[in-house]
Amino acid sequence: MVLTAVALALGITAGTALAATPQYSGDFSWAATKVKRLANCASTHWYNGTQQAAGSTGDASTGGALTACDGAGTDSYWDGVHLLAASALTINGRRVGYRSDQSCPTKRGFQYIKCWYVNGKKKGNPVITVSILSTGLGGQDVAVDYYYL
Repeated sequence: MVLTAVALALGITAGTALAATPQYSGDFSWAATKVKRLANCASTHWYNGTQQAAGSTGDASTGGALTACDGAGTDSYWDGVHLLAASALTINGRRVGYRSDQSCPTKRGFQYIKCWYVNGKKKGNPVITVSILSTGLGGQDVAVDYYYL
């Protein structure tokens, strides 16, 4: 009985140690960890539909209405994949040209999710736009476009 309990405990521990991690490609800013976590959180909320806009019909909220991820940049929880019914998440980073109007980079893909001024709206900090490139039962591909203020 003790051996069974130990075997179960080891199996559970091994299962949690092998949790899926997102796959990253492309170019990320000097604040890469924060940017990746923000993108993961925002796209996960969109995929899972866990933060709904008032009166929406199944699509998760976007833009300013998505507030659950505002602190995600410093939360290591977002280093793993948390999609419901999928374990594949790829995040592609790309630096785009400077915008003198300091607005968010244009979305890449079919669905805009969120824009952040990472570390505040100060010179030298990145402005990022998170958007969905593709999604399905197998997971999703996410785009992060950024430039420096």
